[in-house]
Amino acid sequence: MITEFLHRYDGYRTARGDLAAVDYRRCSIDSRTIAPGEMFVALRGEVHDGHRYAAAAAQNASALVLEAAWDQAHGAELPADCAVIVVDDTLDFLQQLGAWHRRKFELPLIGITGSNGKTTTREMMAAVLEKKYRVFQSEGNKNNHIGLPLMLLKLDRHAEVAVLELGTNHPGEIAHLSALAGPTAAVITNIGKAHIGFFGTREAIYEEKTALFRALGAEGVLFLNLEDGFLKRYPRETHQGPVITVGLTPGCDVCGSAVAADGLGRMQFRINDTMIVQLQVPGRHNLMNGLLAAAVGMYFQVDDEAIRDALENFQPVKQRMQVEEKDGVRFINDAYNANPDSMRAAIDYLLGLEARPRIVVLGDMLELGEFSENEHRELGVYIAERAIDMVLLYGPQARFIESGIRESGGAMPVFYCQTHAEIAAHLRRIIARDTVVLLKGSRGMTMEKVLALL
Repeated sequence: MITEFLHRYDGYRTARGDLAAVDYRRCSIDSRTIAPGEMFVALRGEVHDGHRYAAAAAQNASALVLEAAWDQAHGAELPADCAVIVVDDTLDFLQQLGAWHRRKFELPLIGITGSNGKTTTREMMAAVLEKKYRVFQSEGNKNNHIGLPLMLLKLDRHAEVAVLELGTNHPGEIAHLSALAGPTAAVITNIGKAHIGFFGTREAIYEEKTALFRALGAEGVLFLNLEDGFLKRYPRETHQGPVITVGLTPGCDVCGSAVAADGLGRMQFRINDTMIVQLQVPGRHNLMNGLLAAAVGMYFQVDDEAIRDALENFQPVKQRMQVEEKDGVRFINDAYNANPDSMRAAIDYLLGLEARPRIVVLGDMLELGEFSENEHRELGVYIAERAIDMVLLYGPQARFIESGIRESGGAMPVFYCQTHAEIAAHLRRIIARDTVVLLKGSRGMTMEKVLALL
């Protein structure tokens, strides 16, 4: 019952109305979608304040969770028959409620973070573990200071193992999220330049991400990617529990080696000389994602045949290296997000395909801060030195990609477009059968809209 938590929670101030029927696990932060019987937590954001919608939420909510200052000023305006919980800070309430609920379960909880590949690796791990266990995993991109506690509240007694994604774009977030989630195992995919505008250096990103490792208890399991230049130097001796090394170098606990790639760039690879896996997700970078998923499965005693079956039947996550074909033209929809490392990985994948011509449609890489101009310019240099036949650009920062291409002597035509519709119109004029088109940009650029317009 919610009252059990309230008696333990320091930020609790008072309550009114009947709380007996409140199921705290059914929690909403959106008055537009709140279902009957859900508890509404009014969060204050940079743009919106959930308290403004408390009266509307009260029509369906089992209870409203409000901050004391707002309730004192406006609480009398709410329906008299609505239960209200008053706290100092509604975000802290949500986070601590999620953490408290998680501690009711002793199940293994695998925390995963990294600059690239978090979601794909998390879903691969879940697919592998589902061969033996009932798995609870993060939904969509619910991996931040709001999404994670909402996921923790959905944990139930049916789950035998949990796989939760932890995201960050500011220093200190991973340590905080780890404290909420209480991971018993940890995976970091890699250390890249995502969100470097908030961190300043990759060294700072390394310190942020490895907070997940440091959050493990003495018996926690650490899965270490030795193919990452930063992670391979992590001081393993500081961790008291098991350390499972994963990589392509002989001597790793879980060692992979590339065997071949098919015409779509889907990797076949060997694991520990005991199994060969043919991935259905394209891109060489997915080899390490699959290897990390296999390592977790092996540690949790999923048998080799089940691991292989799970990985070979795993399909790409939406808008992450999705290959779609329209009228003989192949589109690589990698539009979910972008940063300097993932841009290069996607371009490298494109170059591995036999189809020509090769066209890249790129939007801005966001959250790079003071490094944005230089990173976009360097991406242009990278493109100029490769066999790309045409470049279409969108977004104010993408202008610097064009500058990098021109300054490096890139011979391919480059077109700057003002809208998604302009990009689509340009593509309709030039694409023909056997053309391959890469679509990529940060989430805010919504590059998938181009595909929808074709």
